[in-house]
Amino acid sequence: MPKHQPPRARKRPKQSRSVMAVQAIQQACLNILNSEGADKLTTERIADVAGVNIASVYQYFPNKEAILSDVYEELLTEMADRAAQRFLEIQALAEESLEATLTAIIDLECEQLLALQSLDPNFFLKYQHSFDIHQRVNELTQSQSNPSWEEWLDQLLQRSCPPSEQAELRGLLLRQSLQGNLHITLRDRPELLSSASFRKELLKLLLGYVQAP
Repeated sequence: MPKHQPPRARKRPKQSRSVMAVQAIQQACLNILNSEGADKLTTERIADVAGVNIASVYQYFPNKEAILSDVYEELLTEMADRAAQRFLEIQALAEESLEATLTAIIDLECEQLLALQSLDPNFFLKYQHSFDIHQRVNELTQSQSNPSWEEWLDQLLQRSCPPSEQAELRGLLLRQSLQGNLHITLRDRPELLSSASFRKELLKLLLGYVQAP
């Protein structure tokens, strides 16, 4: 069954004045989310904070969710850039310790999901498939001539874990365990993503599996 796609902008501005108006609308949306909360977000409130006429909002966006989509897209771009830099640190850890590497990966994944979920929990839960930070980071790192997440993790496990005839399957199950646990937690108990105890238990789960003979 196809997943619902989030509403998008009606059109993109071309003239500099229109570009500035749309940027003001996007920034107003973000400011309201950060200072007042998602329950206060309406197109009328966005227009008021942006200092534009409500007709200007509807000229470019059909509803507030379309504005949220723009805000999330911008956030994803910023987060992917930062994650690509963090990945350099994680690569260095991979030469030293599997435990430290997985710890850093879990921390990064949890921080990213928390940042996205905290803006507007209901919107993100509904449309998270369209704002997949893990996929965006993977695409960015590959565009910079780095291996894919799957290839990189398989190489890490080959270096760090006991030899196995099922090395490819081991990598697959590790990735599924990590992502599955994170997304179920995001859906059911999102507050746990910031818990050191949760992250520690997830690390124990992953290490216990990949280090088993």
